[in-house]
Amino acid sequence: MSSQRRTQGLLVTVVVSSFILALPIAGCGSDGAALGGALSRVFGRAFAPETDGDQKNSVPLADGTVILLQYDEEGNLESAEVGMTDASGNFVVDVQAQPVVAIVVQGMTNDGNVDISGLYNPDEPTIEKDLDPATSVACIAGISAIDDGSITEEQLDEARIQNLEDAAADYIAANPDFDFYDSMDVDAAVAAVRTATDDGANPAAPGAFS
Repeated sequence: MSSQRRTQGLLVTVVVSSFILALPIAGCGSDGAALGGALSRVFGRAFAPETDGDQKNSVPLADGTVILLQYDEEGNLESAEVGMTDASGNFVVDVQAQPVVAIVVQGMTNDGNVDISGLYNPDEPTIEKDLDPATSVACIAGISAIDDGSITEEQLDEARIQNLEDAAADYIAANPDFDFYDSMDVDAAVAAVRTATDDGANPAAPGAFS
């Protein structure tokens, strides 16, 4: 089984566990230094592709469940349900300072259930970023790299996240038949983005996905 598919399964398992176990927000990186630290307010909007055949347009993911994923002191990925998006897809989440977290918005489109996600480094008082298919591919890529030991949480910094997100956007633009609702397409995108960026260490080369 590919690491991308395992990580997608990991994301689903962790998110589902939040509804069953109602996990508290533990909030710290693997070094434990962030316990009791400052809070970052993360906000933005979640957008899902329209199911109009080409998925070039997007719609706000309204009334979606917002899940916070973060690593505990042993490096295990934990989750907590932290709210809902409004009618315009807006979300606000307060996060303890730590190396990296992921926010997942679960919602419904005409094609059924969808998860839109993104990575954040909660090291500033306020952080704004919208979530879309590109940030979602980058999120899976980043967590995959941590999951298989290629990088650490601390290495998944702002520059790496930006490289992953830029590459994901380039990949989607270069592949007009990319279907975000097809897990095999997402797996292929994640693998290509990880390879092209060396897990976010470098920007993807021009034309990497052409």
